[in-house]
Amino acid sequence: MRTHDERLEDHNQVRQHVSQVLCELEDLEPNHFPLSERTLERAGAACGVLFVLHGPRQLRVTAIWEMERNVIWFYNSVGERCQKTQLHGNATATVAA
Repeated sequence: MRTHDERLEDHNQVRQHVSQVLCELEDLEPNHFPLSERTLERAGAACGVLFVLHGPRQLRVTAIWEMERNVIWFYNSVGERCQKTQLHGNATATVAA
């Protein structure tokens, strides 16, 4: 599994990074497929964000931003965890609306 370190300062930069990596994982053209996201909660408090890239022919690849540890886990189209990004910067302070 590949591991990367990234300095991202806000939620928008996290979202762009996730979209780019998910497209690279499946050899998709960047910025051509929709990326949805959903805030994950534990005991009523935000603890992460689930990102889903909706590709062609019902292809879906996902990433989970684990906010407490400030790590993004990437999963390929068959559900295997295949990449990790350790975040640095202020991205933890921002939660998806």
